[in-house]
Amino acid sequence: MLGSKIVSFQTLASTNTYLKDNYRNFTHGTIVTCVHQTEGKGRFNRKWFAGEDLLLSILIKENLKLTEIPQLGLVCAAAVYETLKKYVSDLIIKWPNDILVRGKKLAGILLESVIGENRLNCLIIGIGINVNTVNYPKELAHKSTSLKLQTGNSYVIDELQKKLIENINVFYLEFKLDNHRYIDICIMNSGLIGKDVVFNNFSSVKKGKVLAILRNGNILIEADGIATEYNYGEITLSEY
Repeated sequence: MLGSKIVSFQTLASTNTYLKDNYRNFTHGTIVTCVHQTEGKGRFNRKWFAGEDLLLSILIKENLKLTEIPQLGLVCAAAVYETLKKYVSDLIIKWPNDILVRGKKLAGILLESVIGENRLNCLIIGIGINVNTVNYPKELAHKSTSLKLQTGNSYVIDELQKKLIENINVFYLEFKLDNHRYIDICIMNSGLIGKDVVFNNFSSVKKGKVLAILRNGNILIEADGIATEYNYGEITLSEY
């Protein structure tokens, strides 16, 4: 069960970094949380600004197929969506790892693998939800938001965390039992399908249109008249 052991800190450089450095000392499903992160990061080593937010990382040490790794990002996206929808409307899931509201980022998910000799030692899933932060640096203010900014209310982070872990467990168990309800949620609440995008798969940058989020969790993009599916990359929408 995910979260059967929760290790909490007042301050860490990063919950993901802590687990990467110490995963050998913990069992599968351990969750590390902290109140403050000094060196939090998002995808592609972008800095994650941490105010009064929900910050946790989950240790996955079960055997995984390589194709399952990106799918677990969507499993968590569905769990985060289900957790937050009772507090704020107009949520969308921006494949593969962001939860947005009215064009601004409310939550993000970061997957990091620790690879040994020809095997996956562990997968670490970091989740950050902007909860009670109201002041963001100038460079983030136009694209980040929080539950408090959206609703005017403050929230007890421990209560929100408990509900999030419950939802992650539900979706993770379903995933292991080959139930793909998570992908239905990601498709139905996608902010990308039918949109013109700029897509960077780190070998090329292309302009195209998102045709679909596929049942395997990949994204299908048409560029230059050719439809191609990807399981990894960065997408930019002009309205974001």
